[in-house]
Amino acid sequence: MRVPDHPAGAGDPGRRGHAGADRDEQPDAERGRAHHVRAVRRRQRPADLRGGVRRARAARADRRGPERPGQEAGRHLRHTGGPVNGADVKVLLATADRDLAALLNAQFRELAGMEVAGVEAGTGDVVGAAASVPDLDVLLLHQRLGPLPALDLIRELGVRHPHLPVVLIAEEATAETFGAAMAAGARGVISTEPTLSELHNRVESAAEWGRTMRRHFDSSYQTPLTGRVGTLLAVCGAKGGTGATTIAVHLAVAAAAAGRSVCLVDLDLQKGDVAGYLDVVHRRSILDLVAAADDLDGTTLAEALFVHRLGPHLLPAPAEGERAEDVPARAARQILAALRARYAIVIVDCGAYMSETNAMAVELADRVLVAATPDLPALRGAKRLVRMWARLRIRKDEDVAVVLNRHDRRNEIQPDLAGKIVGVELLGATVPAAYRALEEASNTGTPTAVKGSDFRKAISGIVRETGLLDERGDAPDETAQSAPGDRDRERDRTRDRDRERERDREHGRDRGAATVDFAATVPLIGLLLLLCWQTFLTGLTSMYASHAANEAARAVAVLGYGTPEARKEVRRRAVARVSGPWGGEDVLHLAVENGFAKVTIDVPAVLPGWHSTFGLTTRSKIVYETAPGDGR
Repeated sequence: MRVPDHPAGAGDPGRRGHAGADRDEQPDAERGRAHHVRAVRRRQRPADLRGGVRRARAARADRRGPERPGQEAGRHLRHTGGPVNGADVKVLLATADRDLAALLNAQFRELAGMEVAGVEAGTGDVVGAAASVPDLDVLLLHQRLGPLPALDLIRELGVRHPHLPVVLIAEEATAETFGAAMAAGARGVISTEPTLSELHNRVESAAEWGRTMRRHFDSSYQTPLTGRVGTLLAVCGAKGGTGATTIAVHLAVAAAAAGRSVCLVDLDLQKGDVAGYLDVVHRRSILDLVAAADDLDGTTLAEALFVHRLGPHLLPAPAEGERAEDVPARAARQILAALRARYAIVIVDCGAYMSETNAMAVELADRVLVAATPDLPALRGAKRLVRMWARLRIRKDEDVAVVLNRHDRRNEIQPDLAGKIVGVELLGATVPAAYRALEEASNTGTPTAVKGSDFRKAISGIVRETGLLDERGDAPDETAQSAPGDRDRERDRTRDRDRERERDREHGRDRGAATVDFAATVPLIGLLLLLCWQTFLTGLTSMYASHAANEAARAVAVLGYGTPEARKEVRRRAVARVSGPWGGEDVLHLAVENGFAKVTIDVPAVLPGWHSTFGLTTRSKIVYETAPGDGR
């Protein structure tokens, strides 16, 4: 029998029930030939025609509206084998093609036990949705979804959610495409125009595999696993000189001091100098891992990383800035994925210049910080940077936070105004303008040499607000069996208790440091007061010596100095001008020579009466009222 050119009901979901009844009456061989002819014709259609067919199918499905119960039940019986393990299969669509999304939605409405949990139009949204959608079974990923390549996204999801099966929607389901998808970790490949049976079989098989994997990893099978990966924090600069590298380095040191395994990656590939901030000279860099990015292991990573004495492991940028182009985004993504699997915290310094590699790190990061200073050029730069990420679908505005660096109360722009300018979240912890406190640390490559406690408090505040020290991937405890709301409240209470303990420890260290500083300052203050008092005693002694010399010169001019009675009277008059212990016999010394009356008074040491070994001498010229040789 010749297969008709236009079989009844082909390509028309509205007439599928009648066509299905006709096919049931045909012999198996004839139905197989008809299916083969339809498949060949579908592959031979031009790309624009296939898109038109998809749009027409989606439009007819939307116009058809809700179906009659009997019709829907009959269609389900013909096209499905029932839900997987008696539960509905939740499917997440990841495609930016609206026609394709409408077609798949229409087809899933015809399949029993399967529902579409949502549609995501960007790779960054897919990562977040995979973690937030409860009981997600299958992800249908369009090959043309961007900006991250679909195969790279499959590998990333394999690290984050090893139990989540991904089915790739390919434009042409060739053997090469199938092999690349399987190598990346996909569980199947379907075309952009799948039949109902093909779509059902692929999704059902992938969902069964995913639920088996979840039962294998978690016997309770209550919540999906999220993958035991470390926290990735990207630190960017709103413009050059805003302190992004300084913040990244001190965050890494602080996290390592708290006992976490930390890796600090310098992705400012042209001008990165994280190694200089840590006084590190290392012959390896991220460039040495590019060639082995497809097959990274612990030994290869260990050869490229530098273990700093303060705890962080460092992956420097290339020493030659012109070699930045030799680090592609795909290799950097694989390197960061390997580091996240081995470290609790990975901090990436992205610098102020955005490249494809840096944008990839921003997209993959759990938290993104933009360092900005309290001036309009920097704040406008931060705003432009965040908006650019949103336009390119790299990062949503609400997933970015700005940290204000070099803050001072005397600045014209304060944090509240800065938050209104940038238009995104502004961290409560602000980094003070501690130029002198950071000078030695920056010049010597010793982060622990920071002298200001305010700077250390700011870094601790950023660590708390970004959640770097929050535990991830821990085994479930007793609260894991309770309701989700109870688990969230218990997790919040635990986090609050941890933060409170951390604040208490910080306050305790601050009080101890203040006590030590005060104890060291008291002797210095006492010594300063003693020097001031001694200076006062010395000046007073000089004044008394001058008064005594003037009085002695007048007495000698009137009484003379030739007889013992005259000498005694002259001394009595000189001592009368001096008060207290400065006029003692062993303290005040009087002499007349060469026409001058000379008085020397010993300088007291600390207290009057405690005299030192040196004295102050003052002379006054004697003006005789009579001739000096008259016998007096």
